[in-house]
Amino acid sequence: MTKLIAVLAILAALAWAVTATASWIENKKSTLALPVGRSQASKGPAPLTDSDLNRAMLRAQLHTIAGVVFSLVIFIALLRVSIGLAGQAALPLALMAGLAGSGGLLLFSALPAAKLPVDPPLVKKRQFLLPGAILLAYLAFLVVSTLAPTGTATGDWAGVAPLALAVVMLTGTALLALRRLSTTASLPDPRMTSIDRRWRELSAAHLVTFTSGALLTYLGATAAFTGQSLLGSSPTWGLAALTVGILLGLAGVVLLALAAKGALTIRAASKSAPITA
Repeated sequence: MTKLIAVLAILAALAWAVTATASWIENKKSTLALPVGRSQASKGPAPLTDSDLNRAMLRAQLHTIAGVVFSLVIFIALLRVSIGLAGQAALPLALMAGLAGSGGLLLFSALPAAKLPVDPPLVKKRQFLLPGAILLAYLAFLVVSTLAPTGTATGDWAGVAPLALAVVMLTGTALLALRRLSTTASLPDPRMTSIDRRWRELSAAHLVTFTSGALLTYLGATAAFTGQSLLGSSPTWGLAALTVGILLGLAGVVLLALAAKGALTIRAASKSAPITA
């Protein structure tokens, strides 16, 4: 346990160092920025070039890349320690995946970005129905699974509580990241206002898809492991849970793949928006 706490403390310090460094760089850039001369100001903003747009998009993607890399660091650092503490592989793997995803989303939310005035919502309310329904279904399944024999994968509250905490934390950090997208500019150049709006709308949609996929994968994997555990004592229910779990898990993986594809193609999709200047 002491080793796990030490690793968590190191990761927290690393996250703080990354965000502090990013804030210092942003402040330094603002301080060193040269004022615009009168003659240049009278001519208005310079035309937006593809080079300007590509540089701005690359800087915006660096925030996402930082979150992904930090998630991988958390997963690799904690997985071995957690397996050693729990004495099994399935439960620690599920917990570390959720914790790693939450850590990456938290880092993304904490990185500095230009604030925006009140803006229309990026995501329609109905888009929250799918991840919300999956979350409720997963929590309900965890509660019901406590009634199963103790030999199952989640047969008691000691196994259920960490999984419930992991998915609630993942959902909460996804909402924080969504709020960050809604209140800060990804492409702060005034000439890119419409493109920035399109970029943030797409990013929010991909984030909702990612969250739905992650929750669905959690539900499918937990149902499959529970079904496998029930095959000996209750073959019918065990086979049903195993089959449904595999199908749900595959559907979750498909959603995760769609979110990843969207993140990789966001540049081309965002450029379809009109240029402000």
